Amino acid sequence: MVATITQYHNRINTINEKAALFRQAVINPQVESANTNRFITDNAERNSQLKAVVKDTIFDAAGEQGPLLLGVTANAVRAYYDQRGCLPSAEMMASAYHTIENMLVNTANHKIMDAATSTSEGIIKRNHQVALIVPTMLTSITNDMVTHIPPNYDKSEIFAITRRAGSTFGDLKKGDLIDYSFHGQYSSMNQRQPVATGDGTTKEFTKSIGMPVRKELVRVYHDRNLVAEDLNGRGLLSGHFVDADGQAVTVTGSVDHDNGGITINFSVPPKNGIEIHVAYDVSIEKDPSLIPKIDHEMESWIVYPHESAIAASATIQAVFSARREFSIDLNALNFSSAKNILAAEKDRRRLIDMYFFAMGNRQWKYTVPSALKFTDHYETLRQTFYEISQDLMYRTKKSGLVGIIAGPKASALLKSIGAPHVRMAPGYRHVPQPHYVGKVFEFDFKEDPFAPDWQIFCYAKGRDHGDSGYVAADAISAINYQHPIDEKLRHSNTLYELAYRDLHPKNGRTYYTMLTLVP
Repeated sequence: MVATITQYHNRINTINEKAALFRQAVINPQVESANTNRFITDNAERNSQLKAVVKDTIFDAAGEQGPLLLGVTANAVRAYYDQRGCLPSAEMMASAYHTIENMLVNTANHKIMDAATSTSEGIIKRNHQVALIVPTMLTSITNDMVTHIPPNYDKSEIFAITRRAGSTFGDLKKGDLIDYSFHGQYSSMNQRQPVATGDGTTKEFTKSIGMPVRKELVRVYHDRNLVAEDLNGRGLLSGHFVDADGQAVTVTGSVDHDNGGITINFSVPPKNGIEIHVAYDVSIEKDPSLIPKIDHEMESWIVYPHESAIAASATIQAVFSARREFSIDLNALNFSSAKNILAAEKDRRRLIDMYFFAMGNRQWKYTVPSALKFTDHYETLRQTFYEISQDLMYRTKKSGLVGIIAGPKASALLKSIGAPHVRMAPGYRHVPQPHYVGKVFEFDFKEDPFAPDWQIFCYAKGRDHGDSGYVAADAISAINYQHPIDEKLRHSNTLYELAYRDLHPKNGRTYYTMLTLVP
């Protein structure tokens, strides 16, 4: 469907507003200054600052547990910064804020939420889930790879923006696409255009610019050498030079400054194949309507959230026996198990989709040839990554390679390369789940222990909203429903989650490709 640029700007404004609210609540109180990212090192001072601002933030809606929720969220952001060396993106912060808002503020306005939080125990469990929103988001390896969209309960809109020339000017005609591959003349008023190619007999050449040109700034080039200029600004071209055969050549001509008509005369005809060019400056003072314009074409698509649900149950006999004989709260254990499965599956579900939609598969031989040193051979891997980056840039027209996700054996091989090519994140620990490792050849390096051993998934992501291959958001972070004991004396809980997770509807596949390491 067609969207307007206003809708796109409204989306960007919403992202910036919610990101600012998140930063104001979670980040600013724990940094030395709102203009820096230097976190306060004294724990007591930092905690005091956070506690002091709770009442002015969204976390106040959690009541007595507000300071705890804010503290957990703040700690997660600080840990992310320590690991990555940067704060979460504005999109990530806005998405987290919106999800927290859905859980804490919009609960009473939604029947699904209200049913799960209608008791004091339900509210406690809801708050517990709110505490996990940001830590789960920031430990996920996919959240910096996706476009975060508003986590509405029913549907959301995703935008794509295309830039086109709004004028015929320079090297562009009205309607031409302006993307990363454009490298011609459009915004600059000093232009250069070909006039003709010499044939050995023609002495006079004309060029109609079709727009006013500035005085004294018209130049003529013969075989790319400057040979004549409009020196006096009176519309008379003059110059002389010696050609390749040693002949003295005089250049004369005229310039119509108002209409851009140019006539060039050579006393000796340019030889066959010699290029004649003219350079000039367009006079936008005489005609401001010539200033080139950019038109934005907006497209949008409606996407819908997907449900996740998991149930855990036990007989009341088992609950009492576990509590009496082993001091185990089986209800809490059921809840925790279901919650952990949902959280773990969030990343894996997205990764399964991304792997499925990846386009193409390159190969790189990891066995070191006998004629090469170990370090020299791994320079060819760097070259392969750069070639993949070029391919992704050509496909997406938005971004080259940003990061990789390696399978277990591929990850082990990359780690073995060592510094300076591979830099592990501070405090890195190898864990049995998708996780951030560090940098490899300046690209983000992540590991997925469930991916094929020698697979490396390569992805791109642009800087603007919508420039990614996947869209995601949590409308309702996992919330618990406690069911009445049934006639079979079973006690059960159901965790329910509502989230967006889809390939981007506009060229989403172009952002992903595979590299396989082979012997």
